[in-house]
Amino acid sequence: MRQRLLTFAVFGIVLIALGEWGLRTGKFTRLDQTWLEFCIGNAGGKLKDPAVTVVRIDDGYEPLRIGGDENLPNDGTLSRLDYATILAFVAKFQPRSVAFLPTPTFDENLTLNKTDIAPLKDAAMKLPRLVVASTVSNDGEQAKEAAALAYPALKVEGDASSILAFTRTVRYPDAQILANGTPAPKTVESARDLTSGGTLRVPLVARRGDQVVPSLILAAVANHAGVPLDQITVKLDAGQPRLLVGEVHEIPMEADGTLVVPDRAGLGATMKSTTRDESGAKKEIEHFTSLTIDELAYTGEENDEVAKRILASFQSRFDSLKENLVLIGFDRTADRRLNTASGETLSETNLLARAAATIQSGRYIHWWPSWARWFAVAALVALAAFLFRLPRAKFLPAVFVAALVFLAAKVVVFSSTLAWTPPFVVLSLLALIAVVGMIVPGGQPAKGK
Repeated sequence: MRQRLLTFAVFGIVLIALGEWGLRTGKFTRLDQTWLEFCIGNAGGKLKDPAVTVVRIDDGYEPLRIGGDENLPNDGTLSRLDYATILAFVAKFQPRSVAFLPTPTFDENLTLNKTDIAPLKDAAMKLPRLVVASTVSNDGEQAKEAAALAYPALKVEGDASSILAFTRTVRYPDAQILANGTPAPKTVESARDLTSGGTLRVPLVARRGDQVVPSLILAAVANHAGVPLDQITVKLDAGQPRLLVGEVHEIPMEADGTLVVPDRAGLGATMKSTTRDESGAKKEIEHFTSLTIDELAYTGEENDEVAKRILASFQSRFDSLKENLVLIGFDRTADRRLNTASGETLSETNLLARAAATIQSGRYIHWWPSWARWFAVAALVALAAFLFRLPRAKFLPAVFVAALVFLAAKVVVFSSTLAWTPPFVVLSLLALIAVVGMIVPGGQPAKGK
């Protein structure tokens, strides 16, 4: 037995080191994703499907140019006509709810920005009432604010003094879009630590004086759920700070009113499921997905053969615009500046999309603390010491049963706490126990055995 334990210890240390290296480099991402989805699938209905479609303004979108504007350098700046075109594309699908993330400023001297040529207001009015982004800050004095925006106030129970405060709006929604929109802060510019150190947080609420107002993500999620903002309650009176969005969502949050966006929550890729329509034909439903502006533009080219193929392959995504919360925002290479702990680089648009999907699905998923991970390793060492004492006839069946019990315990922990740990170390150590027990001699059996 001693030889078996020594062999297990040597190779076990190597496997643990390999597992830690894999976590830092993302080498086992597919295994992690498979295990997480297995845990989610066995969570007993605790989690729901999100409903978010991102309309991405990416590197492929070329801003419109006409007349005297054609010779201007193409710096990626969009005009009122660009945004009017984008909103018109989205409006064709009759979306249920839309959040507009950019906070553009326009050069009024350019032809495409003149209000009599660029019907941005008309395009906005063809959509349901939008949630429109602003940027606020606690830097400077309130007197320096160019104009006060009428942010809706929320009901608060408890002391709100710890919630992120702001005194002024520093980036405003365009007035033409705001004609059919509710303003909501997207970013608290003075809170510069929200996206540092690999842990990414987004504001859910912010405080101006005695009023607590909803952020863009909270307002957009409530709007999509059909919950008026006056039915949102900020609970700060006892225990875990949280938000009650009517009877639809209960959102845990930090004391400063922010949401920690889970780094590994299974929201990094397109999520979809298959159902059947009234005729019995299979139909795909996209729960968390995205479309670029160029892909939307093909919907106006039904007579083009290439467009027909694109329309067919993207039909489920186009359909999602009617059912999902639609977020319109930038996702260019230059916009991807937010680094996650797992090594991903996200744009602000993608981060906010994940935050919305987290709330809708209840995926407040987190990792086991370090002590719990090492406790699991210690438990496996104790398990190995016990199993190595068994005769060969009983060894493999016992290993199989122990592995099932150990993995089932991890699923039970996830279903009750939404905490998980990557499976590589546990699976490799269980496999190592089986290999060592079958290959390495176990010493002389006791007399009479």
